[in-house]
Amino acid sequence: MSVRELVDRPPCMAHFPDGPYRWLELHHQGETYGHAALAERGSDLELHLTLSRWGPQTRRRVAQDAAWLRREATRLGKTRILGLRAGGEDSFDPKLFRFARLYGFARAWVIQAAAMSLEHEK
Repeated sequence: MSVRELVDRPPCMAHFPDGPYRWLELHHQGETYGHAALAERGSDLELHLTLSRWGPQTRRRVAQDAAWLRREATRLGKTRILGLRAGGEDSFDPKLFRFARLYGFARAWVIQAAAMSLEHEK
């Protein structure tokens, strides 16, 4: 199995808020090719995936990881997995939906968000 649970948040996910995330490292023979964050949200399992390597071998390994993820979601009693991608301004990736379909994700939505910083009075 190429999925290992981490105690600490990986640096590539440092921007994630504190919360109920499980941090995972995706690896093969000691070489890391990505990280994932999982969170239980009602009947859904929320997935965030960041890959650090690409290519045919990584694609095959991610397919195995997706099979593990389906088993894990079933074990947790979830009815679906929601794959989410967060990016900065102007970071819409049209290839995301094609990539997601390779691993069994069928429905896709576009969600936009904006942040408002609050300055507290002193």
